[in-house]
Amino acid sequence: IVTPNGDMFATTKVRKGLLTVVLEELLGARKRAKKELAVETDPFKKAVLNGRQLALKVSANSVYGLTGATVGKLPCLAVASSTTAYGRQMIEKTKAEVESRYTIANGYTHDAQVIYGDTDSVMVKFGPNDLAKCMELGNEAAIHVSDKFIKPIKLEFEKVYFPYLLINKKRYAGLYWTNTEKYDKMDTKGIETVRRDNCRLVQTVIETSLRMLLIDRDVQGAQE
Repeated sequence: IVTPNGDMFATTKVRKGLLTVVLEELLGARKRAKKELAVETDPFKKAVLNGRQLALKVSANSVYGLTGATVGKLPCLAVASSTTAYGRQMIEKTKAEVESRYTIANGYTHDAQVIYGDTDSVMVKFGPNDLAKCMELGNEAAIHVSDKFIKPIKLEFEKVYFPYLLINKKRYAGLYWTNTEKYDKMDTKGIETVRRDNCRLVQTVIETSLRMLLIDRDVQGAQE
């Protein structure tokens, strides 16, 4: 809205502020749902909480995603393109910050290496085989890199994969650790265990092989 006394910029700032509030509320609600999901034991309630966090994820994505639809309520490809481009830029900046800080020259035991980054996550190989140390470094790195970005952008340590198989983009598997006592689960992304366009035989063989590799550490058995 443009008024004679030039209120257009004030209106734009209000809209920007409201958009930030909406995103923060959506992401905050999803974080709470995921925390509840992690401790819930009732299968029905777990399913409800998982559906809720997925719905909130879709809603948050839609805040900018709807601008990428050329036939829609608010088409604006420049917004969609700049959002994804800035996401890639942040991943590159995160990579540079981590690999320049966590080095032997700076007193750490290993030179850290970012081995994978996609959309909104960065996976770092810090070097130590100690789970507690890796979790400590992950938390420290998240705080350090978050300080380099404007609010509300914030990195958070999520988990450690150990052991970890990175096959290619969007295809990996590993034991998922959020504590040092016991792994949470065997996590797979983009592999035939979770794909629904394969027969049950393929899923069973792949899942059994992954369990032998990751949990039993029986490479020869998995090959056989």
